[in-house]
Amino acid sequence: MIETQDELLKDLEAIRQIPIVPTMLEVICQTTGMGFAAIARVTEDKWLACSVRDEVNFGLEAGGELQIGTTLCNEIRAHRNPIVIDHVAEDPLYKDHHTPRIYGLQSYISIPIILKNGDFFGTLCAIDSKPASLNNSKVVNTFKLFAELIAFHLQSRDLLEHSHKIAAELKQENEGLASANFDLGNFVYTASHDLKSPVANIAGLIEELSDSVSRENLDRAEIKHITHLIKSSLKRFSTTIKDLTTLVEIDKGSAEEKTEELDLFEVVEAVKQDLQSLILKSGAQLDISTQPRQVIGFSKKNFKSIIGNLISNAIKYRSPERAPEITIKLEKCDGRSYLSVQDNGLGIPADKQESIFTMFGRVHSHVEGSGIGLYIVKRMVDNVQGEIKVDSVVHKGTTFTVIF
Repeated sequence: MIETQDELLKDLEAIRQIPIVPTMLEVICQTTGMGFAAIARVTEDKWLACSVRDEVNFGLEAGGELQIGTTLCNEIRAHRNPIVIDHVAEDPLYKDHHTPRIYGLQSYISIPIILKNGDFFGTLCAIDSKPASLNNSKVVNTFKLFAELIAFHLQSRDLLEHSHKIAAELKQENEGLASANFDLGNFVYTASHDLKSPVANIAGLIEELSDSVSRENLDRAEIKHITHLIKSSLKRFSTTIKDLTTLVEIDKGSAEEKTEELDLFEVVEAVKQDLQSLILKSGAQLDISTQPRQVIGFSKKNFKSIIGNLISNAIKYRSPERAPEITIKLEKCDGRSYLSVQDNGLGIPADKQESIFTMFGRVHSHVEGSGIGLYIVKRMVDNVQGEIKVDSVVHKGTTFTVIF
């Protein structure tokens, strides 16, 4: 496999980070009497000097390269065995080899550096223009020991990097769990409070209805009014249950939801069909302003939910002085998409804008709803590592922008 330049430089830096390397190379030169020793990163197309001790002005520094085909290390990479030459001119295998001829060598030793996982990293080598006594157990075993120490340090670096990566992932997961636990606490507290209200209301209304029915003279108008109130409370209760169910399903299904390429126009048309009665009743006008129509990054279900919630809110929180005008815009810049939904409604006071994305956070109490819609939208956006912003002026309107 061909290594990238960045990977090679990373390996070079890894060798530099091993504090005993300069001492190793010094010991090699002193033990063998050779003038040049190095640790080389060797791949199928690269020979890179990671660390060098040069006492004979060979002219190669750390970071320098040799043409891979001119080196004996290329052959070691293939067969993974040491090469030890005391005297090139007298060696039957290498006296006519091109490498000693190119570099003017008479003595040469190179030991492969094999990582624990079996990968070939490179070589620990030494050269000189004079013969040297190398082919003995003392020298060879010293080189092998040093090569194993280098491999150990490199493996330790990889394990350390892996442990840092796992630690970072665990930290992220713990932060997610802490956030989920916090949200769950809020969910249980606020949901129970929000559900208790319509239940208590319905119970009270049923008592009133029971009293009215038990009277001798039935007041049909009163019964009709109480029945209407019960229906309204049941509707609110049903809406809250539906939104809470949606909220639970978001995190449960976020990993399973498949993203796909979506057409903004088609999604908006589908939302308009769902909100048809609300649009007709309010006289709302919807306009789509976009060059690109395609949206990537969301599942169809979640993206439709986001658009539906934002358009529904724009209509529900309309100004009584004018018909709703809603502009949906999609723009792309620097690889990110900016989806905005702008209205001319009531607007949100500046001191309330941060709270609208919290669970059951509501600003205008005169509009029916569970107060979970924008919280759901934010969770869906968060799940794709996006963000949602609000810009609003009271009595003029609001713009929600989803960035992903």
